[in-house]
Amino acid sequence: MTASSPSTVLPAALLLATPVAANTFPATVEVDLIFPRNDTYAPSTIFPIVFAFQNTALVPSLNPGLDVLLWDSTGNDVMADQPYLILQWNNLSSHDPTYVYTYVVGLDTDGTGALVFAGGSRSTPVFFTIQSGAQQPDLAAAGGTAGCADTSHFAFNLTGTLDVSFPAAHGGRNTCAVFSDAQPLVAGNPCAAQVSPDAASSISAALTATACAGPRAGDKLRADEWCGC
Repeated sequence: MTASSPSTVLPAALLLATPVAANTFPATVEVDLIFPRNDTYAPSTIFPIVFAFQNTALVPSLNPGLDVLLWDSTGNDVMADQPYLILQWNNLSSHDPTYVYTYVVGLDTDGTGALVFAGGSRSTPVFFTIQSGAQQPDLAAAGGTAGCADTSHFAFNLTGTLDVSFPAAHGGRNTCAVFSDAQPLVAGNPCAAQVSPDAASSISAALTATACAGPRAGDKLRADEWCGC
Protein backbone atom coordinates (compact mmCIF):
# COMPACT_ATOMS: atom_id res chain seq x y z
CA MET A 1 0.00 0.00 0.00
CA THR A 2 1.49 3.31 -1.07
CA ALA A 3 0.34 6.86 -0.61
CA SER A 4 1.45 10.36 -1.43
CA SER A 5 1.31 13.13 1.10
CA PRO A 6 -2.15 14.51 1.90
CA SER A 7 -3.47 17.90 1.04
CA THR A 8 -3.61 20.70 3.55
CA VAL A 9 -6.82 20.47 5.53
CA LEU A 10 -9.61 22.15 3.63
CA PRO A 11 -10.69 25.35 5.40
CA ALA A 12 -14.35 24.45 5.25
CA ALA A 13 -17.10 23.81 7.76
CA LEU A 14 -20.33 22.26 6.57
CA LEU A 15 -23.32 24.24 7.71
CA LEU A 16 -25.87 22.10 9.50
CA ALA A 17 -29.31 22.98 10.81
CA THR A 18 -28.34 23.16 14.47
CA PRO A 19 -27.14 26.58 15.67
CA VAL A 20 -24.63 26.87 18.49
CA ALA A 21 -26.18 27.44 21.90
CA ALA A 22 -24.89 29.70 24.68
CA ASN A 23 -22.06 28.21 26.77
CA THR A 24 -22.87 26.60 30.11
CA PHE A 25 -20.46 24.67 32.34
CA PRO A 26 -19.40 21.99 32.93
CA ALA A 27 -19.28 21.33 29.19
CA THR A 28 -17.91 18.61 26.94
CA VAL A 29 -15.90 19.40 23.82
CA GLU A 30 -15.46 16.39 21.56
CA VAL A 31 -13.51 15.43 18.45
CA ASP A 32 -14.60 12.29 16.57
CA LEU A 33 -12.79 10.47 13.76
CA ILE A 34 -15.65 9.91 11.30
CA PHE A 35 -13.53 8.25 8.61
CA PRO A 36 -11.75 5.89 8.32
CA ARG A 37 -13.05 3.28 10.76
CA ASN A 38 -11.73 -0.13 11.83
CA ASP A 39 -12.97 -1.64 8.59
CA THR A 40 -12.01 -2.94 5.13
CA TYR A 41 -12.16 -0.67 2.07
CA ALA A 42 -11.61 -1.05 -1.64
CA PRO A 43 -8.49 0.55 -3.15
CA SER A 44 -9.19 4.25 -3.64
CA THR A 45 -7.27 6.98 -5.42
CA ILE A 46 -8.72 9.66 -3.14
CA PHE A 47 -9.02 8.41 0.45
CA PRO A 48 -10.83 10.78 2.84
CA ILE A 49 -9.93 11.58 6.43
CA VAL A 50 -12.84 13.27 8.23
CA PHE A 51 -13.20 14.61 11.77
CA ALA A 52 -16.24 16.02 13.56
CA PHE A 53 -16.12 18.59 16.36
CA GLN A 54 -18.94 18.90 18.87
CA ASN A 55 -19.68 21.93 21.06
CA THR A 56 -17.88 24.00 18.49
CA ALA A 57 -18.30 27.35 20.25
CA LEU A 58 -15.78 26.16 22.85
CA VAL A 59 -13.37 24.44 20.47
CA PRO A 60 -11.21 27.58 19.83
CA SER A 61 -10.51 27.82 23.58
CA LEU A 62 -8.56 24.55 23.26
CA ASN A 63 -6.22 26.03 20.63
CA PRO A 64 -7.01 22.91 18.62
CA GLY A 65 -4.60 21.07 16.40
CA LEU A 66 -4.35 17.44 15.33
CA ASP A 67 -1.41 15.33 14.19
CA VAL A 68 -2.45 12.68 11.66
CA LEU A 69 -0.07 9.81 10.85
CA LEU A 70 -0.63 6.89 8.47
CA TRP A 71 1.35 3.65 8.74
CA ASP A 72 1.39 0.47 6.66
CA SER A 73 1.40 -3.11 7.98
CA THR A 74 5.20 -3.18 8.17
CA GLY A 75 5.29 -0.13 10.40
CA ASN A 76 6.53 2.21 7.70
CA ASP A 77 5.27 5.77 7.58
CA VAL A 78 3.53 6.16 4.21
CA MET A 79 3.03 9.91 4.39
CA ALA A 80 5.90 12.12 3.32
CA ASP A 81 4.41 14.98 5.33
CA GLN A 82 2.09 14.19 8.19
CA PRO A 83 -0.53 16.91 8.31
CA TYR A 84 -0.87 19.00 11.41
CA LEU A 85 -4.42 20.27 11.14
CA ILE A 86 -4.50 23.83 12.46
CA LEU A 87 -8.16 24.28 13.13
CA GLN A 88 -8.20 28.02 13.74
CA TRP A 89 -8.48 28.29 9.94
CA ASN A 90 -11.95 26.81 10.10
CA ASN A 91 -15.18 28.42 11.21
CA LEU A 92 -15.73 26.45 14.40
CA SER A 93 -18.38 28.57 16.05
CA SER A 94 -21.38 28.78 13.72
CA HIS A 95 -22.86 25.28 13.59
CA ASP A 96 -22.63 22.13 15.62
CA PRO A 97 -21.18 19.66 14.80
CA THR A 98 -18.59 20.96 12.36
CA TYR A 99 -16.64 18.68 10.00
CA VAL A 100 -12.97 19.14 9.14
CA TYR A 101 -11.42 16.97 6.46
CA THR A 102 -8.43 16.21 4.29
CA TYR A 103 -7.43 13.33 2.00
CA VAL A 104 -4.66 10.95 0.98
CA VAL A 105 -3.96 10.17 -2.66
CA GLY A 106 -2.72 6.74 -3.67
CA LEU A 107 -4.22 4.12 -1.33
CA ASP A 108 -4.87 2.07 -4.45
CA THR A 109 -3.21 -1.27 -3.67
CA ASP A 110 -4.13 -4.01 -1.21
CA GLY A 111 -2.60 -3.78 2.25
CA THR A 112 -3.26 -2.90 5.86
CA GLY A 113 -2.70 0.34 7.67
CA ALA A 114 -3.13 2.29 10.86
CA LEU A 115 -4.19 5.91 11.11
CA VAL A 116 -3.21 7.62 14.34
CA PHE A 117 -4.57 11.01 15.32
CA ALA A 118 -3.24 12.88 18.29
CA GLY A 119 -4.13 16.00 20.20
CA GLY A 120 -1.61 17.19 22.75
CA SER A 121 -0.20 14.18 24.61
CA ARG A 122 -3.11 11.88 23.74
CA SER A 123 -3.44 9.68 20.68
CA THR A 124 -5.71 6.96 19.37
CA PRO A 125 -5.19 4.52 16.46
CA VAL A 126 -7.61 3.16 13.88
CA PHE A 127 -6.64 0.01 11.94
CA PHE A 128 -8.06 -0.61 8.48
CA THR A 129 -7.49 -2.83 5.46
CA ILE A 130 -7.36 -1.98 1.76
CA GLN A 131 -8.62 -4.99 -0.21
CA SER A 132 -9.82 -5.41 -3.78
CA GLY A 133 -13.53 -6.19 -3.94
CA ALA A 134 -14.35 -4.56 -0.60
CA GLN A 135 -16.71 -1.62 -0.12
CA GLN A 136 -15.74 1.78 -1.46
CA PRO A 137 -15.13 4.48 1.17
CA ASP A 138 -18.60 5.68 2.17
CA LEU A 139 -18.77 8.74 4.43
CA ALA A 140 -22.53 8.52 4.94
CA ALA A 141 -22.30 4.91 6.09
CA ALA A 142 -19.28 5.60 8.30
CA GLY A 143 -20.98 8.60 9.89
CA GLY A 144 -24.32 6.85 10.43
CA THR A 145 -25.81 5.21 13.50
CA ALA A 146 -24.44 1.69 12.93
CA GLY A 147 -21.45 1.22 15.23
CA CYS A 148 -21.26 4.93 16.01
CA ALA A 149 -20.59 4.27 19.71
CA ASP A 150 -17.27 2.67 18.75
CA THR A 151 -16.03 5.77 16.90
CA SER A 152 -12.53 6.84 17.95
CA HIS A 153 -12.80 10.13 19.80
CA PHE A 154 -11.57 12.45 22.52
CA ALA A 155 -14.04 14.17 24.85
CA PHE A 156 -12.74 16.92 27.12
CA ASN A 157 -14.50 18.06 30.30
CA LEU A 158 -14.36 21.86 30.65
CA THR A 159 -15.35 23.69 33.82
CA GLY A 160 -14.98 27.17 32.33
CA THR A 161 -12.83 29.49 30.25
CA LEU A 162 -10.40 32.30 31.03
CA ASP A 163 -10.03 35.48 29.02
CA VAL A 164 -6.82 35.79 27.01
CA SER A 165 -5.10 39.15 27.49
CA PHE A 166 -3.21 39.12 24.18
CA PRO A 167 -5.13 37.08 21.56
CA ALA A 168 -2.49 37.75 18.89
CA ALA A 169 0.03 35.77 20.94
CA HIS A 170 -2.31 32.78 21.22
CA GLY A 171 -3.46 32.13 17.66
CA GLY A 172 -6.17 34.78 17.86
CA ARG A 173 -7.95 33.09 20.74
CA ASN A 174 -9.99 35.25 23.11
CA THR A 175 -10.42 32.49 25.71
CA CYS A 176 -8.48 29.58 27.16
CA ALA A 177 -10.15 26.35 28.31
CA VAL A 178 -10.16 25.29 31.97
CA PHE A 179 -10.25 21.50 32.39
CA SER A 180 -11.78 19.61 35.27
CA ASP A 181 -9.11 18.57 37.77
CA ALA A 182 -11.18 15.56 38.84
CA GLN A 183 -12.09 14.23 35.39
CA PRO A 184 -10.50 16.02 32.41
CA LEU A 185 -11.67 13.31 29.96
CA VAL A 186 -15.20 11.91 29.76
CA ALA A 187 -16.93 9.21 27.74
CA GLY A 188 -18.31 11.49 25.02
CA ASN A 189 -21.16 10.89 22.60
CA PRO A 190 -19.81 10.15 19.09
CA CYS A 191 -23.27 9.10 17.88
CA ALA A 192 -24.26 12.78 18.02
CA ALA A 193 -21.78 13.51 15.21
CA GLN A 194 -23.61 11.52 12.54
CA VAL A 195 -23.01 12.62 8.95
CA SER A 196 -26.14 13.09 6.87
CA PRO A 197 -26.17 11.94 3.24
CA ASP A 198 -26.17 15.59 2.12
CA ALA A 199 -23.18 16.44 4.32
CA ALA A 200 -21.31 13.33 3.14
CA SER A 201 -21.96 14.27 -0.48
CA SER A 202 -20.70 17.82 0.11
CA ILE A 203 -17.51 16.59 1.79
CA SER A 204 -16.82 14.09 -1.01
CA ALA A 205 -17.38 16.75 -3.66
CA ALA A 206 -15.03 19.18 -1.91
CA LEU A 207 -12.30 16.56 -1.57
CA THR A 208 -12.60 15.50 -5.20
CA ALA A 209 -12.57 19.08 -6.46
CA THR A 210 -9.46 19.88 -4.44
CA ALA A 211 -7.61 16.76 -5.60
CA CYS A 212 -8.56 17.37 -9.23
CA ALA A 213 -7.44 20.99 -9.01
CA GLY A 214 -3.94 19.67 -8.37
CA PRO A 215 -2.75 21.60 -5.28
CA ARG A 216 0.34 19.42 -5.53
CA ALA A 217 1.63 18.09 -8.83
CA GLY A 218 1.93 14.56 -7.43
CA ASP A 219 -1.63 14.60 -6.16
CA LYS A 220 -3.03 15.71 -9.50
CA LEU A 221 -1.04 13.16 -11.51
CA ARG A 222 -2.30 10.33 -9.35
CA ALA A 223 -5.88 11.62 -9.35
CA ASP A 224 -6.13 12.36 -13.09
CA GLU A 225 -7.48 8.97 -14.14
CA TRP A 226 -9.97 8.77 -11.26
CA CYS A 227 -11.58 12.19 -11.65
CA GLY A 228 -11.19 12.69 -15.38
CA CYS A 229 -9.17 15.88 -15.02
